[in-house]
Amino acid sequence: MTIASIHIEHSGDELIAGARSYLYRMLSEAFAFPAQPFAEAVASGGWWEEWLALTGHLPHETALDPPPQADLARLKDAYVSTFEVGVGKPPCPLYEGSHRNGRMKLMEDLVRFYEYFGLQTNAGDHPDHLCAELEFMHYLAFKEAAAYTHEGEPGAARRGQRDFLERHLSRWLPKVKTRLESVKQAGDFYPWLLTAAVDFTRNDLACLKEK
Repeated sequence: MTIASIHIEHSGDELIAGARSYLYRMLSEAFAFPAQPFAEAVASGGWWEEWLALTGHLPHETALDPPPQADLARLKDAYVSTFEVGVGKPPCPLYEGSHRNGRMKLMEDLVRFYEYFGLQTNAGDHPDHLCAELEFMHYLAFKEAAAYTHEGEPGAARRGQRDFLERHLSRWLPKVKTRLESVKQAGDFYPWLLTAAVDFTRNDLACLKEK
């Protein structure tokens, strides 16, 4: 398995961290505005096959059914009408601050997390967007895999992932899933994707707490 510039050759913690990193990246890309390559990967079954191959390296099992079929046009319509446009606000925004109180404090905490691990936010960025938070978890798991590969110390990256899940993703993703269940225009794919994200992050946090 190759994650960015790291080639994973060994088993155990190194392989698990690499698989987790790539799964977080897959989720981040899936929650972005849909593009043709992603729609084709879902329609062909390639996206699901990759998901299964990666989750097969994890210490916990997943019990998801394959994702519902959806072409690009339906994905775009569902995405816009569910996450981006609505009367006053979208039915189900993909921002943590839209599902929890005290958005400014949440944003400050997120920026502190990002900066502690060497990442800078630019003007106009939304640190509390789901894609940003998932990409951050991808980055931390990547750092963990890199530490194993180069015989470094993975502790800080693991603790960062655990703390970030506890303080952010695990607190608001279930709320998004619940809200999405009542949004008719969401279609079938995005509720499935939220279920996948909630299950994965919940199991991942449980595993991170074990060490």
